[in-house]
Amino acid sequence: MGTGRLPNLHDSGAMTPPPTPTKGSHSKSDSASSLRGSFDSVRRGNAITYRCKPSIDEKETPGSTEPRHFPYWTTDYEIEVDHKGRKRPLGCGAWSNVCRATPRPPKLEGLAPLNTVPGVDMTPPVTPVHSRNSSRSEAQVPQIPSAYAVKEPCGRTAQRVLGDECRILSYLSRYPDAEKYIVPFYGQDTRTDALVLGLMDGTLEDWIQKDLDSLSEESRAAKLAHVFPTLAAHLLDGFIWISEKHCTHGDLKPANILISSTPSSATSTSTSPPHAVYTDFSSAILSTSSTSSSPVGGATYDFLDPALMTKASASTLPTPQTDLWSLAVTLLVLAIGSSPYSRVTSNEFMKKECIKQGTPLAYMRQGENGTRNGKRMDALEGSLGFDVEEWLGLVLVKDVMKRAGVDKWRAELGSGGAKMGLRI
Repeated sequence: MGTGRLPNLHDSGAMTPPPTPTKGSHSKSDSASSLRGSFDSVRRGNAITYRCKPSIDEKETPGSTEPRHFPYWTTDYEIEVDHKGRKRPLGCGAWSNVCRATPRPPKLEGLAPLNTVPGVDMTPPVTPVHSRNSSRSEAQVPQIPSAYAVKEPCGRTAQRVLGDECRILSYLSRYPDAEKYIVPFYGQDTRTDALVLGLMDGTLEDWIQKDLDSLSEESRAAKLAHVFPTLAAHLLDGFIWISEKHCTHGDLKPANILISSTPSSATSTSTSPPHAVYTDFSSAILSTSSTSSSPVGGATYDFLDPALMTKASASTLPTPQTDLWSLAVTLLVLAIGSSPYSRVTSNEFMKKECIKQGTPLAYMRQGENGTRNGKRMDALEGSLGFDVEEWLGLVLVKDVMKRAGVDKWRAELGSGGAKMGLRI
């Protein structure tokens, strides 16, 4: 996603994708009728128990990288198309296209024989057991959202990339509070290798362009001052949460942060800061004993730590420290509305050389947008009574040894929030 992507940073042995279920005709038997009835019951709000292996909504063991499969035999989806029957991608990347999809009952004709469906134990046959009072039953009913975002692979190599991403999302999603910080993950569709994700309003990149930069400078400054401290704190908390799970994202940028403007709690209002979660783990690394593969994804130059752009670092993997640099540049872009290297965007070689200098805060005040960027930063600091540029500068230092660690950086933001009368 985005322009200026690096070539594949790291190669590893190919991962064999999950087996695709064998398709076959399926008559309207009692089993088929039960499936149709069970889906209707779910839509009516009744609780159902399936005699099968744990579903995506049952408690799963944190720490497991076992791929989570989307249960299309229980509830399916349909990709939305235009009036000519063409898919309308929500976004396109190097490895995949993301499309909006609507939940619907599974097609009984042509469904794989039930004893070949991944994750379903057919001894004895699947028979829904209705129960209105069992909390265990309620926990096993898949929660069906109003819409999905389906990430479809583009080509054979992309299947491997999405297979790796599936394992990382499966691993992270099994921890408590996962959906506070990462995109909701419903599993990989073994029919197509697509990843089925929760649909949100858009990306942080979209939000900056449409909800901030479309305003007058005065209105933009007021809105940004209202959301910046809370949004920055939440993204930092999510960063810490992911890092504590031994995961390095590898491609942090506004395009890989999803935004929901819908109030998420009883205390939220239409003017509350948007809720943000991390997405696109195709470049991520999981440094656990159960995984050893390296990512084949890439990164975007503007947000890349200069430590990863030297010849000596050609084989260096991203780390939480390089991710923190990317997050700091992301928050800088939120503040000023564009890349600090926008003055050299048209010259790829010059841009890379600028990035290697490791001084994005100096570059942001240069070029035709330099004056505007400086005024936006000054207005934000004036409204907050907090030196945002100095705070970003704790991390945006070329010398890795002189950078603040994530704990100190988060603490400094919390101290600044206290001066603003905020608990963040």
